[in-house]
Amino acid sequence: MSVECFLLPFWTLRTKEEGGVNPKANILLVDGDAEFARAQTAVLVRAGHRVTAAESGATALDRLTGQTFDLVVVNLKLPDAGGVEILEKFKQAAPETPVAIIAHEPEVDAAIEALRKGAYDFLRMPIADEEMVRLADRAAQIKQMGYERRRAAEELQTERVKNFELRRSLRSQYAFDSILGRSPNMKQIHDLLHEVTATDSTVLITGESGTGKGLLARVMHYNSLRADKPFIEANCAVYSEGILHSELFGHDKGAFTGAVRQKKGRFELAHTGTIFLDEIGDLTPATQLMLLRFLQERRFERVGGEQTIEVDVRVIAATNRSLQDGMERGSFRNDLFYRLNVIPIHVPPLRERVEDIPILGMNFLEKVAQKLGKPMRGFSREAMDLMTRYGWPGNVRELENVIERAMILAKGDVIESGDLPPNLKDGPGAGADVRLSLHENERLYILKTLAECNWNKKLAASILGINRSSLYSKLKKHAIGRERMN
Repeated sequence: MSVECFLLPFWTLRTKEEGGVNPKANILLVDGDAEFARAQTAVLVRAGHRVTAAESGATALDRLTGQTFDLVVVNLKLPDAGGVEILEKFKQAAPETPVAIIAHEPEVDAAIEALRKGAYDFLRMPIADEEMVRLADRAAQIKQMGYERRRAAEELQTERVKNFELRRSLRSQYAFDSILGRSPNMKQIHDLLHEVTATDSTVLITGESGTGKGLLARVMHYNSLRADKPFIEANCAVYSEGILHSELFGHDKGAFTGAVRQKKGRFELAHTGTIFLDEIGDLTPATQLMLLRFLQERRFERVGGEQTIEVDVRVIAATNRSLQDGMERGSFRNDLFYRLNVIPIHVPPLRERVEDIPILGMNFLEKVAQKLGKPMRGFSREAMDLMTRYGWPGNVRELENVIERAMILAKGDVIESGDLPPNLKDGPGAGADVRLSLHENERLYILKTLAECNWNKKLAASILGINRSSLYSKLKKHAIGRERMN
């Protein structure tokens, strides 16, 4: 196969049409990086496609109006135009031609805008050769489509838009700011997560039930390079040993009674993404051994199967048990612990970060108020005092449930002490003497007052008996400022 290269305002690389063999697809590649364009063109030509490359949007538009293409691949950033801007012009000039956008660091909003304006696909660079060839092959197939298949392609594009919108929603929901609290312990966790998300290292999250271990796992995933890939959760405490093996590693047809078809396990479903193993301390010895082998070799066999499967997943595990105690008792393998405990993160119970309660309380108040359609201004001083003195054995989860109950029962737009459950006065930790430093007490008192005033700083300064400038100085001193937005 010979190759011809023409260097003009544009250049074309094509296969000789010999022996009656036509190219699969005629592709217009628009990119200001000539080296990248040549490399991608060579890949596509080897796969049997014809490629015309243009370095600018104007040149590409000129070629598009004078020639028929089966696919246009355009960089989001061109020397003379933005990819979305030129996309609209391409669709006007050739409405039936699929246009794919490529970008180095695409914003989700830009991707959604491009798809809504008719882009066929949106690819992130660097692009694997196989991915580019698959895109071109699909374009060749689209060329042969009738009306029904074309409509199916449009429906697929609609699903892509929904997928990008869902991805944007998840990234927003699990942004770093979703980790509420500015206590020293939570600040350390927040800083550590910024470092951890850039790696693929295994993470072990420990902490009592209800402290938010699952939230941390999702924040790590949706802010990592794997954010566009699957996030799969497996709760190790809810399945029996035999069923858990199948859930984690899948099974082949006929592996056991009732296995009427092959099933992929959670590890296989999480390929290229993240798997979150919750309640890892409840694993049986046999399952611990299977997990240890996977962590060592990154491969496994389905239950009843002989084929060895390799997957690329990031593992995040969590437990509310003491794995050290388990190792001493012999119920948890030492070698598995050290494989999991690459990056340990301990989430402190709510009773050990009392100063976070006003922040969490106001956040939950706003969320529940929006859900119930019941505007609320905040908490009375007595209610906040009860909440900060209570031990919260159920941690953050219990706090959220208590606030929702209190909102439903509240007669006014402020949560009063009488709206809170009786166990806050008599339950575990109620009235406990939590000893804080003078600095911590001042910070907590300011946070309580702000929460009671719905973060009206003028009113808070008046209640505190200081002027506004003094309040702002104290806010700066105690690093209070963004809690209200979180």
